[in-house]
Amino acid sequence: MNRREQLYLPAKELRVQTGADGSKTLGGYALVYNSRSVDLGGFTELIAPGAVTESLKQNPDVLMLRDHKQELLMGRTKAGTLTLIDDPVGLRFSCKLPDTQQAIDLATSVTRGDLDGVSFGFQTIEDSWTSDGEGNVIRTLLKINLFEISPTSFAAYPAANVSVRSCPPELRSLLRSKRDDQDEDECDCEKNPDGTHVDPDCTCDDEDEQDRSTLLNWSERTLLRIEVARRK
Repeated sequence: MNRREQLYLPAKELRVQTGADGSKTLGGYALVYNSRSVDLGGFTELIAPGAVTESLKQNPDVLMLRDHKQELLMGRTKAGTLTLIDDPVGLRFSCKLPDTQQAIDLATSVTRGDLDGVSFGFQTIEDSWTSDGEGNVIRTLLKINLFEISPTSFAAYPAANVSVRSCPPELRSLLRSKRDDQDEDECDCEKNPDGTHVDPDCTCDDEDEQDRSTLLNWSERTLLRIEVARRK
């Protein structure tokens, strides 16, 4: 598992504090342990306590961005402007915001309550897949490498980078059936009137490729729908 992923969770204790010198500090939890994500296309995701402990011990250079945009850098651990603390609740952060218009806008949005979520970018080192007995598939992140955190107003989960290859085969069929309920046909290959593929080399029927490409296609379409609705 070497893909970079992003996960959105509702923020906990997200607030702005203003210092005596007028500087502003944004703080809260970047992630909360054992908190379910939104539906990601047939499964939900949660983070196990201590999932980032080993990553933080390596003193990584973690960035804080706005909406995952590198040009909107708000702070970083290497510069000492971003502090991360792993506790039993989750990963708490404190970021001294720069004196820029983008940072002022961010602080204003948080104070007004317009921005109430945090997303983070990571690489999965270890995960597990289970079912709760009611047909709900749950992916648990056991160990991750953290790259960046991003306060965000767009509560979308870009699941296109999630690989389900680590999911047990008996749960993959359940994922496919759930995605089929949401999107009847996710294959992008051109088809003949009888339903057969025009291109005989289409790999949509390959089980491993189907697991990966179906999720990507569903996620991309979902994000597009959300973005279109948001801009109306």
